[in-house]
Amino acid sequence: MNKFLITFLRLLVLFWVASSFAATDSSQQILLKLKGFISNIESQKVDLQGGAVAILYKGQVIYKTTFGHQKGNTGPITEHTLFPLASSSKPVSAIAIALMVDQGLLSFDEKFTLPYIKAPINLVHIMSHTTGYQLRGDTEIERGFSRQKLFNVLKKMQPKSKPGNSYFYSNAIFSMVEEALNKKKLSLEKSIDNLCTALGTSEIKLSVDADQELAYPHSKKTVDGVDKIAALSLPPYYPKIVPAAAGIFASINGMIEIYKLCFGYRPDLISEATLKRTFTKVRSNHEIFKWRLKLPVDEKNIESTYALGWRVLKVKDRPGKDLIFHSGAINGIRSFIGYMPSAEIGIIILTNQDTKFPIDTGMALWGEFFD
Repeated sequence: MNKFLITFLRLLVLFWVASSFAATDSSQQILLKLKGFISNIESQKVDLQGGAVAILYKGQVIYKTTFGHQKGNTGPITEHTLFPLASSSKPVSAIAIALMVDQGLLSFDEKFTLPYIKAPINLVHIMSHTTGYQLRGDTEIERGFSRQKLFNVLKKMQPKSKPGNSYFYSNAIFSMVEEALNKKKLSLEKSIDNLCTALGTSEIKLSVDADQELAYPHSKKTVDGVDKIAALSLPPYYPKIVPAAAGIFASINGMIEIYKLCFGYRPDLISEATLKRTFTKVRSNHEIFKWRLKLPVDEKNIESTYALGWRVLKVKDRPGKDLIFHSGAINGIRSFIGYMPSAEIGIIILTNQDTKFPIDTGMALWGEFFD
């Protein structure tokens, strides 16, 4: 298909979307901005191993694309292909737990004790990385530590503060939501099953089989001075040891349903009050400023906070221009999900390659709707 026809069809789709939203002036302006943004995605995706992207406006999908291959040059990526989410698993786990809180099965604030934590903690402490402990755990996870061995390392540590008083990002500690669920005779598996049942999807999973449609990780390797993309094995440790933090798999279709639930477009399933709690700041942090991102404003004007499984960026001199997001990165996998409440615009990006495309594109979309 030639570029002219592609552009014509894209304009036709945008015209149809504008009509479906009654084409207010605001909607027209937003859709015009998105047209150019989508063109940039189309031009960049051809250089990637594979991926899936969806842009939503007011809870409706206005752009969705899948491209590339699942493994090497085989198996096209489709809207049903399951991607490892890496740390974008955290908001999925968080909304699964929030749904159970809304159903009266759990409490965010009820405290409990664990054998390797010295003070009582609650789900807020775990999901906001504020237990007071400073064990990232990635080195141990990638060395193949069992879950018990990982927590034995934690047991020997002294906390740096009381629960709730300090922030330290940790896949190991976030994964303790499983122990919190076990305290209520629940499990992470049950929470994900409950989530899938509510959303009417089977494309969000804790474990996968080789016969499923899977996006395998890929990484660049230099062979005889030539860069080549090589397929890697599926992440062997994160799904097994810390699934709630970095081990969930989902398709672009599954993530679209997650997005709608998280950002208030499924009021039949979850209350506004519970959703608001998941986005409410628990602690500030400065991690993202080390990522060398192309931010739309000077970082001095941004407050970076962590809520319950979500990062929230607030602009100090522009109230209401928040970005709620999470990104994911493990070897050969990158992901991003983000939402701008003021414009009701959001994006989901899944790729099976080491690339800054997801986080850079997510931040670029935030910048598009700053003014």
